[in-house]
Order: sequence, then structure tokens, then C-alpha cells
Amino acid sequence: MGMHRIRFGLAVVVLAAVCCLPAKAAGPAIGQPAPALTFTDLLQAPPGAKADWPSLRGKVVVLEFWATWCGGCIIEIPYLNSLVQSTESDKVQFIAVDDEDPAVVKKFLAKVPIRGWVGLDSTSKIIDAYDAKIRPRTFVIDTQGRITATLRPDQLNREQLLALADGRPVAFPQDGNISLNQTFDAAKAAVSRETADAAGSTPLFDISVRAGDPNGNISIIRGPAGNSGPYSFDVRNAPLMMLFPLALSTPWSRIEFRGNMQNARYTLHVNAPGGTLRQLAPALELALAAATGLKLSHVSREEDAWVLQATPEAASLLVPAASKQSSMCFCDPRSGKLILKNASLDDLAQTLEGFLHVPVVNETGVSGGFDAIFDLAVDDKDSARAAIEQNLGLTLTRARRSIDRIVVEAPPPPAKPPDNSPQSNAPAPSAETPAQIGAAPARKP
Repeated sequence: MGMHRIRFGLAVVVLAAVCCLPAKAAGPAIGQPAPALTFTDLLQAPPGAKADWPSLRGKVVVLEFWATWCGGCIIEIPYLNSLVQSTESDKVQFIAVDDEDPAVVKKFLAKVPIRGWVGLDSTSKIIDAYDAKIRPRTFVIDTQGRITATLRPDQLNREQLLALADGRPVAFPQDGNISLNQTFDAAKAAVSRETADAAGSTPLFDISVRAGDPNGNISIIRGPAGNSGPYSFDVRNAPLMMLFPLALSTPWSRIEFRGNMQNARYTLHVNAPGGTLRQLAPALELALAAATGLKLSHVSREEDAWVLQATPEAASLLVPAASKQSSMCFCDPRSGKLILKNASLDDLAQTLEGFLHVPVVNETGVSGGFDAIFDLAVDDKDSARAAIEQNLGLTLTRARRSIDRIVVEAPPPPAKPPDNSPQSNAPAPSAETPAQIGAAPARKP
């Protein structure tokens, strides 16, 4: 399958990676001395404790680079907390490293506790030394102050850390993100090559759809969003049922797939001078339909829905986002924790729709991005609604509303040519006959 592209203009925006993509395999290497720790503040440490390598010598140290704006980091906190608890001793020290404003971090920790020490790096010297701008990223430092592993948090376990502390050999897994890093770098290079025209200039507005690698990693790369600057968005190696909701910024529950969907994977690249995916949706629909051969249409029908509305308390309970670096609205099915980071109330409605399995319509009339973290009883919808009102000042009530849906239809299979053999003079069934779609033919009376 070839590549389909819509392109305009003369310049291209550099692809930007944000939180939740793995860090590149750069910075200090395995076996090298760990770069210096020069924290500007150290939280949750005993009085007089020092976080430098001479003071930490003899301990295994786990450096977890995170941020309050990083959804992937927040999701890993419960696992890391359990790991800290299971290894609590004088042999292992966990330090969560962040470069945000201390007030932002302290406010976050009051709602989402992190076990172990929290080191603040307001100068970003440590972040730069460890090449940890993209997070989460975890470093394991041995008792001699040497880097032993760099990996994802979920690749780390208690047995590895205690064995390393005892001086026993440990086979840490290699960073499982390296292949994705290589894919990401290759994607950037490919985009640069593919968007350049003969004159050496590149388009200002560019949408391309290419065949993906059926065995490749699925990745989502978001750039800045908003009308004030350029916007970029890349999805690599995604199956159709993932690609369409992501590209059209529509909940999966609002897309109806009809017919036999192919198993192919696709890579989508978007560069625009401004706007968001919602604003670019009409152009993206044309590109996806042309590239996949599927028909897209819109239908509206009245359905039962939950309506999200604001109470007077919302003005004081909705907290404006502390950071605009990225946005996220997510309900962790493991803990029931609802996390909003620079999320709009449209984002919240989409997340609640996936949780309630009923359309959710945002009628608050409130704009902007907000931060919030609180628990939802994932098995108790009434309690969840009460928690949303208590924490955000928003209500959910049942009502009938006109719900817009996107219908994605696969073309019917080609009709079989008529059988001209003497044994059969019956015409071939059409694409709509029961025989063609797998139903039993009706019996004659």
C-alpha cells in the first residue's frame, strides 16, 4: 500500500516528543560513574540527610525521573511505592527526581504520596546530565556509584535490587524502549525526507498516511496543541480501531465499525501551523478514507446520555492547570484514580464516557485546562458521580440528547462472477444477500 498525503505551504514544523515517550538512549552509559546529584531541595529525607554520591556510597540507589505533568509517571507511582516498601532497609534508597516548581510538587504529593526521597532540580542540571527530559526514566546505581541499568519502572523488582545490594551479579533487562527510540528517530528522519519537495522546502500543513509495520511498536507522539503555535501529531503502526479514535479525537464508543475491518496497521503524520486534532478532523477524515479505502459518514440520533453540568461550587473547585506542557485525562482501572493534567472538561466527558459506557455530553460551558487527582469507585457509578461533584463541582444527570457518531464502513466484497458451467444456471448472490453475509438462506414455503 502506498502513501496518501494532503500538503500545503512552504515550511514544516519539527516533530516534538512529550511525556510518556521513552527517553532516547543517550546520556551516561552502563558502567560509567553516575553524574553528580546537585538537588536544589530534598523532600521527605531524614534531617541532615545528604543526597550526594559520597554520602550514598554503599547503597543501591534508584533514580526515578518523573513530573506531575507526565501521565506515564503517575501511573507507575503505586508500583514504585510498593517496591520502596518491600525493599525498605539501609541497602536501597529511592529518589524521585523532578525539575518543577517546589510548590507544584508539594501540592501534588499532598494528594498522591510518593514513598522515598523526592529530589528537586530547579536548575535542570541533573535532568540534563542524565538526559531525562522525556519521562518516566529509571536509573539503577550500584553501591560503588556506577550506573548499572536504565530501564522502565515495571522492569524493576525487589529481588534485583537486594541482590545488587549484596554484591551478587544481576542481569537487568535492557531498556525495552530502545527499539521504540530507534523507531522514533527513524520516523523523524523519514518525515524530513518525505515532506521535502524538489526545491528543498517543506509544507506548512502536512497530513500523510503510510502503511505501518505489522510487527512494529505502536507509538503516539504529540507536539504542542493550540491556536497560538504549530501542532504536530504522529501515530505509528496503529491498527484501524485505534487509529480512527486517536486521529479524529473521538471516543472509541462513538465510532461504529461496520463490515470486515482489515488487520493492516498504519502510520499517520500531521503537521499544522496551529489548531488541534478536533479542528483538523475534517481534513483527517478525507486522508484516512482515501488511504484505507473505507467510507466515513456522520449520523446523529437521540439517545440516553449523562449530561455534565457545573454547579456554583465549580468556580472554586476547578483548579487551573499548573503546567501547559502536555494534557491528560485518565482513569486508572487498577486504582480507580482519576487524573486530570491540563485537561479540558471535554476531555473529562470523554474519559467518563469510557468509564460509564454511556454517552457523556459536556454542557458546563466552562473552558480551559484543569488539574485534579481523586479516587473513583470504579464499580459504583453513584459513588463516582458523588466524587466528581465533591471534587470538581460538576454533576452528571441522565437525559436524552442527540448524539453524533462516526460510521466507518468497509466496502462489500466483490461479487463473484456468474457460474456459466452447465451444472448451474443460478445467478451469483449479490453483496447484500444472506448467503453472502453468512446467514442461512430463507426456506421456500
